[in-house]
Amino acid sequence: MIRSRKLYTADRNYPAGDPMAERQPNLVISGSERRIRPGYAWLLCMILCFLVVSGFEDRNLLLWAAGIFLKIAIFVLALHISDVGRKYFLAAVSLALIVAGASVPARMFHGGLEVIVLLTWSVLMLLVPFAILRKIGKEFEEEGVDLEVVLGALCAYLFIGAYFAFLYDVMARLSESPFFAQPGADSKLNYLYFSFVTLTTMGYGDITPVSPIARMLAILEAVTGVLYLSVLVARLVTLYTGRQA
Repeated sequence: MIRSRKLYTADRNYPAGDPMAERQPNLVISGSERRIRPGYAWLLCMILCFLVVSGFEDRNLLLWAAGIFLKIAIFVLALHISDVGRKYFLAAVSLALIVAGASVPARMFHGGLEVIVLLTWSVLMLLVPFAILRKIGKEFEEEGVDLEVVLGALCAYLFIGAYFAFLYDVMARLSESPFFAQPGADSKLNYLYFSFVTLTTMGYGDITPVSPIARMLAILEAVTGVLYLSVLVARLVTLYTGRQA
């Protein structure tokens, strides 16, 4: 009969000079390797779902509620994956939940509450790409480019497009005037469409912003998209494919 050999764990301590201490393989795993993260792949899927829902949330109340839920889920998951400090995480998530709850009466009654909710969302949503880019920058310095870094960069890019679409909607609602020069063009779907057309610098020209502030915001998004793709994403993909070769 063949007996199974006894396995020695890495956390077993041997006295100094013991030959078993020299024979024992190095099985110690760092805390970052032990910790199981949801990963940026899950965040990427959630952002894609949010893009689909947010384009139609002004047409159906259930889609609007689903958009709020996905916004909160993306916010929480992004900060969690990006290893934000515990105190900052709890404070930011608590504020986001309060704002999400206040979104219901703000949608019903408008007025000053709606202004506060929209402006607070504008600040909170901006934390997501900053947290992601901070995390992947740290991982790039410590471990180089891996799949998580590339996926994190893509998550930040897509969320930037969604964020500018949200800003266009906020600008139109707070100014109580159309955002686009074309009559009847203002809608969630068109905000999202215009945002990604601008971010990718495709520039179809079928719809255009009407106010100077809106045009300056569109220019800012276009410059952000060009620099992000040509400098950051292209560099990361090149390094990642070179590493895999």
